[in-house]
Amino acid sequence: MKPLEAGDPTSLGDGRYRLTGRLGQGGMGVVYFGRSQSGRAVAAKVVRPELSTEPGFRRRFADEVAAARRVGGFHTAPVVDADPLGEPAWLVTAYVPGPTLHAVLVDVGVLPVDTLTVLAAGLAEALEAIHRAGVIHRDLKPANIIVAEDGPRVIDFGIARALDGTSLTQTGLQVGTPGFLAPEQLTGGAITAAVDMFALGVVLSQATGAAPFGDGPSAARHYRVVHEEPDLSGVPDELRDLIAGCLSKNPLHRPSPTEFLGRLTVRERPDGEWLPAEATALLPRTAPTVSGPGAAHPPTVKSGPAPAGFGPPSPEYEAAPPGDAGSGGPAGSGGSYGVAPPPEQPGGYEPTARVESAGAGQESPPYEGSPYGAGSPGSGSYESSPYGAGSYEAAPPEGAAPYRSTTPYESPSWSGPGYGPGTPPPAEPAPPRGGRRKAVGGAAAVVAVAVVAALLVWQPWSSGSSDDKHSASGGSPGTASAGSSAKAGPAGLPTAPLLVRMDTAPGWPKACHAEIALRDSGTDNPRPLVPGGTCDTLPSWSPDHSSFAFTRSLGNGDQYAWVAKADGSGAHEVTTMSGGRISWSPDGKQLAVLRKKNGIAQIFIVDIAGGSARQLTTGTRSIQDPAWSPDGTHFAVCLDTSPALPQVYLIEYAHPGAAPRQVTTGTSRATDPQWSPNGNYLAYTYGKPGVATQGDIHVVGSDGGGDYPLAATPDQEMDPVWSPDGKWVAYVRGPIETPAVWTSRVDGSGTRKLTTGTVPEGHPAWR
Repeated sequence: MKPLEAGDPTSLGDGRYRLTGRLGQGGMGVVYFGRSQSGRAVAAKVVRPELSTEPGFRRRFADEVAAARRVGGFHTAPVVDADPLGEPAWLVTAYVPGPTLHAVLVDVGVLPVDTLTVLAAGLAEALEAIHRAGVIHRDLKPANIIVAEDGPRVIDFGIARALDGTSLTQTGLQVGTPGFLAPEQLTGGAITAAVDMFALGVVLSQATGAAPFGDGPSAARHYRVVHEEPDLSGVPDELRDLIAGCLSKNPLHRPSPTEFLGRLTVRERPDGEWLPAEATALLPRTAPTVSGPGAAHPPTVKSGPAPAGFGPPSPEYEAAPPGDAGSGGPAGSGGSYGVAPPPEQPGGYEPTARVESAGAGQESPPYEGSPYGAGSPGSGSYESSPYGAGSYEAAPPEGAAPYRSTTPYESPSWSGPGYGPGTPPPAEPAPPRGGRRKAVGGAAAVVAVAVVAALLVWQPWSSGSSDDKHSASGGSPGTASAGSSAKAGPAGLPTAPLLVRMDTAPGWPKACHAEIALRDSGTDNPRPLVPGGTCDTLPSWSPDHSSFAFTRSLGNGDQYAWVAKADGSGAHEVTTMSGGRISWSPDGKQLAVLRKKNGIAQIFIVDIAGGSARQLTTGTRSIQDPAWSPDGTHFAVCLDTSPALPQVYLIEYAHPGAAPRQVTTGTSRATDPQWSPNGNYLAYTYGKPGVATQGDIHVVGSDGGGDYPLAATPDQEMDPVWSPDGKWVAYVRGPIETPAVWTSRVDGSGTRKLTTGTVPEGHPAWR
């Protein structure tokens, strides 16, 4: 939950409801946490002022609210008050503490059959009550289902139709969320209560781990929904026929909620609970305490990890920004307004209307408290971050460097005789291929015994680039190769443009207001590329620079990988993800993304054209910051060597189950590795915000040798990325709230600030 912002209301209904914090926001408005005069917790949705001027909106909103107030039953969050004619219009519902079903599925994975039957019964009862009141939900999905101690609760019903005909749903787009829309919603057919039963079938399928219409871009899924039969091979026998009926193409063939309940056999768990233990652990103990304007009491200060299950599907750390990969996105998992996110954490709320043509998709995951991090969903670890895999405490690390010092660096000075402050050690010529492989094997064997008890046999890759060929035969990154006739000299600043995350409003890292922009390396002229998103982060060029990928975060914690052409046109969703950076395959046909499987962040390989996805890794440690090597043979990733001490490892693409090989061995965290163009070096972020120099940019050989600091100042440095010629590294420096892009040659010379304007920029992508 986030504190109130300047201009936010502090009360509604002539003081009947005191508002103390933000639960999230979306296309329709902002959702606040508040209390009634008697102290009852409520969720208050305040409609965007501009919607009130849309023709017919207030009338439709009033009609829908009136119908929604008639909805009863045990499995809904009832509407308790509203003022459709207010300035602005608002409605208040009972506050249901608990994670969304989306958050539970992300953290727990597939639910057992007995839990599924109780879930199915509760949702069917909720739809029965909603339909009996004359309401059609039209946006049933895991993010609109709260998992409470005594059963599921359906929220956000009774307001979807109010958006019909507004600017949010014009140009032929429908209210609802891709993946849960019935065929008739996609083809312009009549909207009846049967669309909710179709969505119920999709929700229950997902809870079993199935994807009835596959994965991938919305267009591909929509085609399969309309023209192909669902794949229910992974659905338990007890539910397969029921779910198949819900997913019928013909709405007349789908069961009503009453018919569904009559055919369902509810199974009780032996322990009397409806949830498995790992899901019960996500349930909150108390309602959130919020600081800021309007707060009745000071916030309760808690140490340690944020309580699991309090926040959005991709939990954020306190004060964590949307992400990096480290970092992936913005506010997390408790996205619906019935959910309680962790204290002092941004909550999430996904708008009922998702306008795809306008690019409206949204996402969410940093390390502990990191504003940038990959896979950070919960304080104390990457995965807990709301903004993306690999987020760090208060900042995302990104970058590594190519020379290893004999001592850990907490300052820019080199140790050892003959080295002054900031002077990198002399380049160590790399031995021939066979010799280097032998040396790596010997060193790794020691690491294997002491650390992982197994060794991934690693073969250095060939230098496939015409740039930096020196790396395969000796020398340091960005210098001429041994024996080359080229005269060494300072490399000029590349003219290749950079993609950046450009903040469109203050608030980072607690709130994400960002879009992807293109800037020249030598002038300050960032130009927005992709309209429609409120939190677009972590851009990444395709290998041929013809397109780029980025992470789009939804206010409710949902995150998606998007791809657009180089000029920003043709932007479209490719797949869902659990935060973090997106990495391209060398041929530009696939993306590597992070998804959680049984609570563990794993690498999934997604086909861009067809949207099919397959799980690559199956280890027991969550992966952060995956970076595909230029030759496609390895992934550089971040894994914890001990609690909250991530280091860079290599995972072999062809043998992902083999023990990863450790590359960095510092005494501080190493995160967000980025490959040099020839694959011989990795840039990464070394250090921890608030400690020593807070975070520096290091470079290390891909064989683990020659680690050195490239940029180490008292300011926070993070997010390294190589220039296309491999002779410069761009990175972010400065306060996390107002980041700027800087660059240095790989030998540390030529440092200059690229961001000369006042607009904060982060997440640079140079190649």
